[in-house]
Amino acid sequence: MLPNLAYLPESAQKLVALIGLPLALRLVDAYGGRTINLYSSDRSLERMAETVGREAAQKLLSFYRNDPFTVPLCHRALKIMRNAMILSEFDRMTMQDGKSARAAVAHITRLFTPHIHERTIWRVLKTTGQPTPADPRQMSLI
Repeated sequence: MLPNLAYLPESAQKLVALIGLPLALRLVDAYGGRTINLYSSDRSLERMAETVGREAAQKLLSFYRNDPFTVPLCHRALKIMRNAMILSEFDRMTMQDGKSARAAVAHITRLFTPHIHERTIWRVLKTTGQPTPADPRQMSLI
């Protein structure tokens, strides 16, 4: 089952289509928010290959050629994925492992780097897990 990529920016969706989700996430982690100049030189290609592998680096070079491209930060999508992981881990720990809610939350705080505060986890647990779309009427006020 493919994850919902609708929350990723268009540039991130393009990267996922080119090199796949795991490598795109690795690229976002290493270069998020930066503009990459990938040249056809061996040195430039090897530097990118250290992050995503030789084959993916070659695909990026073939697609972008020598044009610079920006790697998005993907804050919203990563936050949505993090919240989904919190909800599923909490459900697993309380329903299958039999832990109390407090014990589960205490354990979940240490699963993420940087660590998440317990209050943040309790706030996530109060949601349904489905992000609410922005009201299009509100956009006209900005």
